[in-house]
Amino acid sequence: MDFPQGETLDAASLERDETFSCDAVVIGSGAGGAAAAWQLCEAGLSVAILEEGRKFEPSQVSTKYSWSLQNLYAERGTTVALGNIYLPMARGRVVGGSTFLNAAICFRTPDRVLQTWARDYGVGWADPQALAPTFEEVERAIGVAKTRPDQGKANALLFKAGVDALKLEGDFISRNAAACVGCGICQMGCPLGLKGSVDRNLIPHALSRGAALFPSARAVNLIIENGAAVGVEAYGVDAATEERKRKLTFRCKKVFLCAGAIGTPLFLLRAGVANGTGQVGENLRVHLASGVVARFPQIVDMWHGAQQGYYAHLPGENAVLETFSATPEVFATQYSEYSKPVKRLRDLAGCGVMIGDVSKGRVRLADHEARSKLSYDVDRADHLVLLKGFEALSRIYFAAGAIEVHFGMPGVGPLSKMSEVEKITRRTDIPVDELPQYASHPMGTARMHADPKLGVVKPDGETHQVKNLVIADASVFPTSLGVNPQISVMTTSVTLTRLQLARG
Repeated sequence: MDFPQGETLDAASLERDETFSCDAVVIGSGAGGAAAAWQLCEAGLSVAILEEGRKFEPSQVSTKYSWSLQNLYAERGTTVALGNIYLPMARGRVVGGSTFLNAAICFRTPDRVLQTWARDYGVGWADPQALAPTFEEVERAIGVAKTRPDQGKANALLFKAGVDALKLEGDFISRNAAACVGCGICQMGCPLGLKGSVDRNLIPHALSRGAALFPSARAVNLIIENGAAVGVEAYGVDAATEERKRKLTFRCKKVFLCAGAIGTPLFLLRAGVANGTGQVGENLRVHLASGVVARFPQIVDMWHGAQQGYYAHLPGENAVLETFSATPEVFATQYSEYSKPVKRLRDLAGCGVMIGDVSKGRVRLADHEARSKLSYDVDRADHLVLLKGFEALSRIYFAAGAIEVHFGMPGVGPLSKMSEVEKITRRTDIPVDELPQYASHPMGTARMHADPKLGVVKPDGETHQVKNLVIADASVFPTSLGVNPQISVMTTSVTLTRLQLARG
């Protein structure tokens, strides 16, 4: 079959095995893959974008969480890391990747993080001043704008009131959702198409310039000749059974692996490539997060407004405090004390603490090729930072007029004053597994390092061991960020792709 430039071809619907030729193959259609395809097509190259998940238009998005888990999330929303706690780790499997499901938060990579990458890992391009134009270009391309007060609504404004009362550093969150109407269900996709996920901008741009998009295509192997990547083997997969169907073979000049910090190491481990030093799948970093819910004497209806609208820094830590919301049924099923009677749910406001971890985990193959095997132990230092965040959040909420706060910890009921909060947050003996927490934004499992013994990829994105295999997603991050990563992923991918284009 001729290469279908400008077309979207569902791989599960093919009637026979097919072989395609193009300039580059991009594995993954999330922040990294879309940014790479954008740049490659701008250079006039033919690009195949492979995505294991399906493509959905806004009108096809259901507002039922069960539907989202079944259709939009990798492993049907059951990705979990096991260690000294049970750590859920949601990630996308849909055209647009996790940008389809995130809260549209847009932070640039912190200067201190970039400086660490340059100093300790030999990443010469990680210079805040030099990257500023690329950050600006990415932000324009996906439509970043600061959340307005009328979009944040009461949940954000109450937190802002507490931040202002304590004279802390905070602001409305910049998001790629300038026209957001605040329906509060970003994690299910945007049914109005008002979020600037990459399926709405970068991927259509690439298609308009000659890319071809292959949804329902699972990349399973790398074709290597003379030590260089020259193609990819993939299969169309059935959306319901996840079984392989027709085989797709792509011949190309360069492969860009952008399957995310879980999918990328799984692909490399399955293919048995680029792992001569055993670094693939190691150094799993995440953003550990937990939250505080506060009750106010007035109606808040936290689910009205931007899902995450306002933030503050946690002083002295690699962490941010970000307001969050969820639909009523989520809170009603989590903690009975929130919802007896159910109308009490209307009085709640919520904010989370998200930290750049010092803990580490690993990614390994599972029995099924569409599943992962993750391990992760929470370090006591990270545990204590989360508790520090709980204390800061409680102080902010009481300053804003809250009458009680909830930690969601077993045996810890509503707390009505700071002295009660401090008795909990300043303890150092609380078991790690008693603090409710989850993980987001996996990173680091194919990290960049100038030393081939310590990293999987060079600072230009090409793997140390396989030529023309470039990794351009969050798996290459040498450290945890401490802020939501989509802008960092896109900017990193754009930078690495341009370096490859400059090298021919």
